[in-house]
Amino acid sequence: MIGSLESPYPLKSASDIELQKLPQAPWKWKICESCHNGETCAQSTCSWRLSARLQTFFDFYKKITSSYLPELRRPSAPALSHHDLLDIVNLLRANPNMKRSDLTGEYFSAREKLRPISDQHRAINLVVRVMCMINCFAKNQPSGLLELGTQPVQWHSDKSFAEFISGAFPQTNMGNLRVRDNSGKIRDIKSAISARKLRKRIDATNGIVEIYYYTSVLRENLMASQALHSPHSFDHSISAGNIPRQIPLEALDSVRQILFPFDSESNQILRNLVSKESFDPDCLKYDSAIYRKEGEEEVTYSYFGTRLIQLFEELEDPSPRGLLGKWFQLKSGARYVMMATHIGVTIAIILGILGLAVGIF
Repeated sequence: MIGSLESPYPLKSASDIELQKLPQAPWKWKICESCHNGETCAQSTCSWRLSARLQTFFDFYKKITSSYLPELRRPSAPALSHHDLLDIVNLLRANPNMKRSDLTGEYFSAREKLRPISDQHRAINLVVRVMCMINCFAKNQPSGLLELGTQPVQWHSDKSFAEFISGAFPQTNMGNLRVRDNSGKIRDIKSAISARKLRKRIDATNGIVEIYYYTSVLRENLMASQALHSPHSFDHSISAGNIPRQIPLEALDSVRQILFPFDSESNQILRNLVSKESFDPDCLKYDSAIYRKEGEEEVTYSYFGTRLIQLFEELEDPSPRGLLGKWFQLKSGARYVMMATHIGVTIAIILGILGLAVGIF
């Protein structure tokens, strides 16, 4: 008799029952017993009735977990499960000020059979990406074990989760995003960096504009944190399953009011991205009253202002790319029109963050 081979990917599939636990932990979703049992929903107040609006997030979760590959399976190292990931999520939420090394030790030392340290690191990194959509890595973690995508952020073993998030989202007060141009005039840069006008980002290597488009996740974070008394505190926000409100507020406004303003050519670009590139359909919802608190009508960009100004500066003075662009920079002071002839407009999307990630817009 030929035996079946066990899949090397322990998180290859996620059931609806396992997916139901994802919004329960951070956003306090209340799901009825019928849905828990895989039956037809019987309660009008059941949160799972709203699950369709998070479908892109569920797809994201299944994608990043299905590719998780542990070290060669050993009898002493049981496979990581979806239940394990959610347990680690709850541990992080309950202990936002505990060092990474202590968190890792507390969780894995309590397991019946200890996993290799590299797998422990990968499990923690995977949880951070699920919670915040940030690629992170531990010190001395081999580069081959890092998630593909945007540049990961290191979470040092002697730093807490709150400290890690604070470092991943540094604050710089950029005011109202107004700058003085070469003629001395004050310009509001927001109207100058719409998706229609963007050609390339400050990343001079590949000219990629990184856009965080899981806006339904940002919306859920904001609605879940409306009752917080200390909205800007990392530890209080994380213990409630969120990050400080200012971060998703800036990210949402960057997408909906700056990059893709409503009733514009840029908005049509967004519609095409939703229909053809699997952008979150929630991006097309411009109603913000449901998640804004009093006093949040106007957003200042203390987290992403620097990036937005970099985009503006790149449009004003494009970085040369490739030998041709560098030659123009050396040979011509008026290289911009000539470069535009040779270099097309590029808007590429890379899943980061956060969100939420460094590079969220």
